[in-house]
Amino acid sequence: MNNLNRLKVLRIVIGIALLVGVLFSLELWFPTGRSFPRIPLLITLPEAIVSFAERLLCAILIISLILITIVRRSKLFSIIAVASLSLLIFFDQMRMQPWVYQYLLLLGVLTLHDWRTEDEPASNQTLCLLQFIFAALYFWSGVQKLNFSFAHETLPELLTPLQNVLPAIQLPLVVLGLSIALAEALIGCGLLFRKTRNLCVWLAVMMHGIILGLLIAKGYNSIVWVWNAALILTVVISFWKTDVRFGRTITVWYTSGWKAKIAKSVAVAVSLLPILSFWGWWDMYLSGALYSGNTAVAVIRINEEIREKLPQKAWQHVFQTKSGGEQMLPILEWAMTELNVPVYPEPRVFKQVTRTLCKLTKDKSEVELVMKERPAFFDGSYQVTRISCEQLER
Repeated sequence: MNNLNRLKVLRIVIGIALLVGVLFSLELWFPTGRSFPRIPLLITLPEAIVSFAERLLCAILIISLILITIVRRSKLFSIIAVASLSLLIFFDQMRMQPWVYQYLLLLGVLTLHDWRTEDEPASNQTLCLLQFIFAALYFWSGVQKLNFSFAHETLPELLTPLQNVLPAIQLPLVVLGLSIALAEALIGCGLLFRKTRNLCVWLAVMMHGIILGLLIAKGYNSIVWVWNAALILTVVISFWKTDVRFGRTITVWYTSGWKAKIAKSVAVAVSLLPILSFWGWWDMYLSGALYSGNTAVAVIRINEEIREKLPQKAWQHVFQTKSGGEQMLPILEWAMTELNVPVYPEPRVFKQVTRTLCKLTKDKSEVELVMKERPAFFDGSYQVTRISCEQLER
């Protein structure tokens, strides 16, 4: 398969994968009875305007994704899909899930490719940029897992389906956690070099197959099942037996057209910006932190007045603390039950969800956001921050 055909097949696979992902989390995109608050990116618009715009944009997105997969010359539909998806994220940050972020990046770079020409160097350049984005996402996903909490908390939870199958095996979790994190980071690096590329493709396929099996066995987060299945296909299409050299493609700048320069800027930004996440200056989900144990977690302390007003999908997750008997609503579980995606793990999102609940009670002193900050890398220690409604509404 030549590189131009790889790009064509890759565009179809990404279009189908994104479409299936939207359908698996339809309440997130096309809400009918949604109670989980929207988290707008910059400004809050009137509910009637947002609701109409969301339905229209979601319909446009779905139609454009379908057309991408069946129409031969589908650049226009790719542009429409990227634009409508970006606007939907603008209306609600919850939609910027890791799989959406990846599909948006890949589809954006493919949209910038000049499909009118069958020039092999142009196809090589686009494929190289896609490979670079893949490699960067793998690398940072591995780096984010190099922490105490992944080995001692997240990994054991992911491996629970194996406890019944292999109860006698006692896995050294620290060694296993470090090995998994380093392996994923090295897969990202190895995919960039021709001598190690095919081996790393096999390793990536094995990794996604194992993750897919574990998540299915747990019956958890079905939206990520789709993502891992799609990643198996996209990695093989993008890397298997290719002879693309990324060094010259990335470094040659002034001879490129404006579209190529934008695509290269995207690839460079994806590879560098996750560094800022370690200081809290770049979002964790944009830095490969899903299932890393390296994100903040939050619950909302509520009173009886709010509890009685909660929708059933939120109310069923309310629990009482053992010490103090405080009623807590876990934001993650609420989002998973209603939207089939985890909450976007940033303090600003937690705060906005809490502000919405603050409006449901007169006694705001009894309602507060309880946030477990990102754990320390070496020992998993963390701080707990409590923010009351009064503080949030100032």
